[in-house]
Amino acid sequence: MKKYIILTAILACLAAGCAKSPASLSTDATRRYLEAWVHVQKQKHPEYLWKQTPLGAWILEDKEGSGKALGEFGDSTYVRVNFSFSNLDGTISSTTLERIAKQLGQYNETYYYGPHIWYAKGVYAGLEDALKGMKPGGRRKVMVPSWLLNYTRYTTEEEYLAADQSKNGDTGIYDLELVEFFDYVNEWELDSIGRYLARNFSKEFGTDASKARADSSGAHGFYYVQTEAPSDTVTLKDTTVYINYIGRLLNGKVFDTTIRDTAIFHGIYSESRTYGPVTVQIGDEWSNTTMGSDSNKIIKGFARTISKMKSFEKGTGIFYSPIGYGYKGSGSSIPGYSPLRFDVELVAAPKK
Repeated sequence: MKKYIILTAILACLAAGCAKSPASLSTDATRRYLEAWVHVQKQKHPEYLWKQTPLGAWILEDKEGSGKALGEFGDSTYVRVNFSFSNLDGTISSTTLERIAKQLGQYNETYYYGPHIWYAKGVYAGLEDALKGMKPGGRRKVMVPSWLLNYTRYTTEEEYLAADQSKNGDTGIYDLELVEFFDYVNEWELDSIGRYLARNFSKEFGTDASKARADSSGAHGFYYVQTEAPSDTVTLKDTTVYINYIGRLLNGKVFDTTIRDTAIFHGIYSESRTYGPVTVQIGDEWSNTTMGSDSNKIIKGFARTISKMKSFEKGTGIFYSPIGYGYKGSGSSIPGYSPLRFDVELVAAPKK
């Protein structure tokens, strides 16, 4: 009897709009809350599918894509997705879509907006459950209970409920768009770089993307283009030089620069930063290159780019994420698994 009294109270509260999140409830209470939420929302939104997944998430909308469907997640499977996450009351708290961020007044010009790459075995079980069966270009809106926001894999919903001793996140609604899925993310990155080189540096690499990808000058995942010849041919070692640079994603998004006007143009200018050439300490090996007065270590792809250069040379280094920021990315501007481009110029020491 007590269960039905509680359920009736929850239904009344939902109808009145007084309960918007089960975040503070126990697992049992959360389950009753969601049963009530589904009951109320089915009446409000009969147009939804209300199709339950094997683990207990609810598919509300499902727009089919085309091509091969995403099946069981393998150890090498990666998915590239756009997504928005909202609370049960419909309030969107995060999104990868620029247009939605602008509609919500949350848009930040320094952030990256666009598809993110997830390692399929590294996402929550509830998201794996939600993504299965989707095809590229498809969209699915799914309510995922908090107990499925778990990285451990079980077979049944009851096992997830039993294991839900501490929540990784709150119950909410994921609006998912599957852009593509593939095996072996490094291969995907190298293919992306090959296409980029064929489009943007066809003079140096030709128009065949596969041949461009293969032309890495012996440094796997790294490509260099000289854009202006140096003033001499002396290889730089154990010395200090000055550089200006622009760092960008392959979609053109600039995330860092030493050049003030470039920062202003691309919306990443910061008043707290000093713009102008920075010092680089070049060691006896490319991997010993550091930057700035504090001799900060730099990512390997950037260091390789500088190591290719001589006095007053201009050049562009393009490289994949294992020698960049890897699977984590960097902040809000560089997502994980991002190939990068750095345009670098060796310049004279600034006048004091």
